[in-house]
Amino acid sequence: MLRRYLYASMQVGRAPSVLSDPVARGWVSSRPVRTFEDAVIFVLDVERCLDKLPALDRQILSRVVLQEYTQVEAAALLGMSTRAMSYKFLQALDRLTAQLLQSRLLILPH
Repeated sequence: MLRRYLYASMQVGRAPSVLSDPVARGWVSSRPVRTFEDAVIFVLDVERCLDKLPALDRQILSRVVLQEYTQVEAAALLGMSTRAMSYKFLQALDRLTAQLLQSRLLILPH
C-alpha cells in the first residue's frame, strides 16, 4: 500500500509527506483509484495515517519502503543497530497497519 501511495503521490504532483523527514495481512480497500480526484483523496488519507505515527516510525518506513534502503543501510542512516532496526521496522508496520485499519483504507479478510 505504501508503494501505491508513493506512485499516487507522484502522479498528483505531491512528494510523499514522509520523504520530507531527514504489513500485517489484509486487503487494500476496494475503493478504486480511477480519477485524479480519487488519487488525491487516497494520498491525503494515507498521509493522515502516516502523520499519526511517531517521527521515528515515519523515518523508518520512508527509508526502507519508499526510498528502498535495506534495513542495514537504514539503520546506519538513523544511527541504530541492525537488530534494533529490524524490531522497530516491524513495530512501525504494525502501527501503520492499525492506522490504516482504523481509517478503513485496509480491510481484513473475514
